[in-house]
Amino acid sequence: MIGIQDFGSYLPYFRYERQEQGRAWDLKQAMPLLVGERTVANYDEDTATMAVEAVLNCLEGHDPAGVDALYFASTTAPFGEKSAAAIVALAADLSVPRVADFGSSLRAGTAALQAALDAVKAGSAKQVVVAAADMRQAAPGSVMESIMGDGAGALLIGQGNDVIAEVSASYHVTQHLFDTWRLQNQTYLNTDDEAYTDARGYRAMVAQALSELLKTAALKPGDLSRVVVYAPDGRNYADVAKRSPALAAFNPEPLLMGAGNLGTASAFAQLALVLETAQPGDRIALVGYGDGADAFLLTVTGAIRERRPRRGVMDWLNSKGYLPSYQMALFFRQGLPGKPLWPANLEAWTSVPLLQREQHALLNFYGVKCNHCGSVWWPQRRVCYDCGAQDDFSPVKLSHQGTIASFVAEWATPSPLSPVGMAVVDTADGARLTVPMCDVDMNKVRVGDPVEFCFRIYHMSKDIPHYAWKVRPVRDDKVTR
Repeated sequence: MIGIQDFGSYLPYFRYERQEQGRAWDLKQAMPLLVGERTVANYDEDTATMAVEAVLNCLEGHDPAGVDALYFASTTAPFGEKSAAAIVALAADLSVPRVADFGSSLRAGTAALQAALDAVKAGSAKQVVVAAADMRQAAPGSVMESIMGDGAGALLIGQGNDVIAEVSASYHVTQHLFDTWRLQNQTYLNTDDEAYTDARGYRAMVAQALSELLKTAALKPGDLSRVVVYAPDGRNYADVAKRSPALAAFNPEPLLMGAGNLGTASAFAQLALVLETAQPGDRIALVGYGDGADAFLLTVTGAIRERRPRRGVMDWLNSKGYLPSYQMALFFRQGLPGKPLWPANLEAWTSVPLLQREQHALLNFYGVKCNHCGSVWWPQRRVCYDCGAQDDFSPVKLSHQGTIASFVAEWATPSPLSPVGMAVVDTADGARLTVPMCDVDMNKVRVGDPVEFCFRIYHMSKDIPHYAWKVRPVRDDKVTR
């Protein structure tokens, strides 16, 4: 039995209401369309950091040593040339011999899923993590900009009795069509003749893929419990849903209205929403779209009852804070004239050899434990500050949970969201770290508060993102305005 052994998701903390965008651009005619809100990745997030969150969420309760490949899919990867999958694997503490990056198409996520299934079936991999994340940009002030959202999803693919959703059939169709596209040197998405491309592209390809999948599996539409389909917007999904009772049975509105179109991550996040409440025996069709379509038939097994509970899609949706303005979201993406996101004088802190040498601490998040007195330190050092022992340490994986021992609100450090919080944090395994805070209102921070570590960009210099770990308040269902 080959299929999905687990799944995970991630949605950023910050949001803005779409009506805010309409007021900022005086979009009187479009205001009836600007309903709900969208997720906005923080200025220190990118698709690699969001993918790490989804992968860690997916792998809760699993031994990372069993994973031997990681595939990362995105149309907005941090690099035009360099593997983001390698960074995601390190930050998720996966010692995988193989990584691969999938891009350029909205089908990159489902294409990576098919590649993972093929690898497991062929025996070239036992377990593969497939992660998808996107931060697509449309022209500021456009309705498409309000429809977009940032987020990530991840699937653990393997075989055996612990598969929670077996993949028993698939169908793929490819069609070249200028639907939504972006050239190499462009920032914003392009569209043209949407009425034509919606009809001949999205709606036609989804209908064909679903119909042929059912023929392949010798099933009727009524045999499906749910159909999870990439949905560019509510209008197009509603039109497709008219064609199938199973499509009408799944409501994508929580994600579309509360987060937006998540690009390559949309299908995975919607699948996570369905699997969180699925029952053994449910048949689920998963359809990804982009220059054609990929369709998969999943059958939920009894193993889903043993899945370890964790933070789910609705938990991410309900845990949020609102940006002070729509303009702040634009600042997060591209800075402002004369006010860049990152200070320009950080070259002295940029060293490729140092980043390579310290990646075990900065990316894998390992500290060292003194073999004499048992004290835990991060980052690595040669002398134990407690007992004075030299060069006698063992590596230790640090917990992602901790409590605040002290903190300061720093106004001098340049940041789009001042003040910057700096916290001294005690981890569950005895380490004490001084790290920046993120996704936080410093007026509400207190000594003793629980926090969780999250993978973020510390700063950018020489066109190099410097990744490491920060802390944030534990994400719960409290809304901060």
